Amino acid sequence: MSSLSIEKRRPLKIVGLAGSVRATSTNKGFLNAVIEMRSVTCLSSILTWRRKVPEVVLQFRRKVDEADAVIFASPEYNYSLPPALKNAIDWASRPPNVWAGKAAAVMSAAGGSGGKRSQYHLRQIGVCLDLHFINKPEVFVNTHEGPLPKFDTNGDLIDEEIRARVRQLLRSLHAFAIRLSSS
Repeated sequence: MSSLSIEKRRPLKIVGLAGSVRATSTNKGFLNAVIEMRSVTCLSSILTWRRKVPEVVLQFRRKVDEADAVIFASPEYNYSLPPALKNAIDWASRPPNVWAGKAAAVMSAAGGSGGKRSQYHLRQIGVCLDLHFINKPEVFVNTHEGPLPKFDTNGDLIDEEIRARVRQLLRSLHAFAIRLSSS
């Protein structure tokens, strides 16, 4: 670490991204504070965006709301969920939260871990959303392991052992959804 104080270092050109779209976002407030600290850095701009709820999102929310249960099939991106899935989950969680009280299951096909970390993050998100995941069976498919392919060139599941695990997952989800709706 250089012995120069932070004020004497070359200012950095930084662009700020506020994760919230609210006009009065406190996270945007953080970035405004950075602008005031010009001796340390030079925040050239704050990038913001406004979201109007598209009709496709309203249709998606209605379908989730009408469902008795939810099943997720997700790969793993950077040890987590794919951004499109996270975005869809967030859209459906806006008041009223249409995930609340529903039974859910998850399965994943990915290289390396088979999507285990993605499933773990999805389960964590489910706690906040009052989305109730079944615990067993777990279905993880490492698409790079084994001598025979698990999916054909069209992406269709062809492995009979995994198909049996998916059937068991569906039976467990069905039973759990019935128990939840009865309580």
